[in-house]
Amino acid sequence: MKGPRADRCYAGATPVPMKKIKQCSVLLACGALASVALGAAVESVKIEPTFIPSFSPVLLGRGITQGKVALAIDVSAEGKVTDWLVLGYTDREFVDYFIEALKGWEITAARVDGKPVGAQVELVGSVTAQGVVLSRTGTEMMEDHVRRIMGNPIKYQRAAGHDLDRGLVRVSLVTPKYAELAAKDGVHGRVQVFFYVDEHGAVRLPSVEAGAHPYLAAEAVAAVREWKFEPPTSRGRPVLVAASQVFDFSGGK
Repeated sequence: MKGPRADRCYAGATPVPMKKIKQCSVLLACGALASVALGAAVESVKIEPTFIPSFSPVLLGRGITQGKVALAIDVSAEGKVTDWLVLGYTDREFVDYFIEALKGWEITAARVDGKPVGAQVELVGSVTAQGVVLSRTGTEMMEDHVRRIMGNPIKYQRAAGHDLDRGLVRVSLVTPKYAELAAKDGVHGRVQVFFYVDEHGAVRLPSVEAGAHPYLAAEAVAAVREWKFEPPTSRGRPVLVAASQVFDFSGGK
């Protein structure tokens, strides 16, 4: 979830050193988390499946009338889907059906202390000719990936960390900015960024852990968006994988 902006802007100030960036870790799953003040009232994204698109004649012709799709989506503070990432499916045609339905649904943005904020949500939908039933939403982890939820046969799914041929290899690194004034103001702490690395090695849909300071969260996410990895592979084939990175903004302490 994208958090509210910090009350004080530190842009353009002299940067101060951070502690060494810790090793990027590969996760089995990645949940949508919020950058909000501790104790803040948080309301999750609400989705009302109010639109049913036309079912694929290709699937009907093949005698396939039901399947599963898993997506990660980015929802803006205006309740609009601004980006999405396919996490798994039983048939590729179901993805197009799910996305078409999603575009017509009524979506209410997440709120922090009553203020709309951007958020990221993982969805798993059961797809039939009668529409899409959301079987899982929100910040819950997709343990054992999509396999446990979706059953077989699965034609595409994100890879588990232990299935990779080797660990993630970063080929470009941008260090988060950390303004001297922020350090003097006592803005310190650790920020954990969750993100996906796609089959091309690009970072997708970064989000941050709950409780992170908005300024630190924004700088950490901005840096991770610029990272590039060697395409992750499993059994020699490029795959999608979820990962995380911890940043320590210590202010020289």
